[in-house]
Amino acid sequence: MATAPKFLGFSDEPQGHGIVVAVNYGDYRAQELWVSSGANIGNWYPLGGEFWPVWDQRQMPPGVTKQHPTWTDVLARGPVVLLTPATKEAYESGWSAGRRHLAKAVEALAEEE
Repeated sequence: MATAPKFLGFSDEPQGHGIVVAVNYGDYRAQELWVSSGANIGNWYPLGGEFWPVWDQRQMPPGVTKQHPTWTDVLARGPVVLLTPATKEAYESGWSAGRRHLAKAVEALAEEE
């Protein structure tokens, strides 16, 4: 059973560089990935965006206007969760469970028709 994500607040800013968080986690239309900067400590950038020119708004998420967004700016985008790596076993378990769920759904549809 999946647990609900823990949303981060102002005092929960992860420390270090290369840390990845998701804004609006699970909402595929609004989800954004942000990374803590290694070159500009204390700033956060959309995944791959640390070295984008500030004027290139086509690559930045809509509404991001600061050249060097901070944790407060990330939190203003929506609910934020910390993404952490999982073991290979956890990935394989989730993948297998998803395949079983899909197979059962297909079987149920076949039985309805």
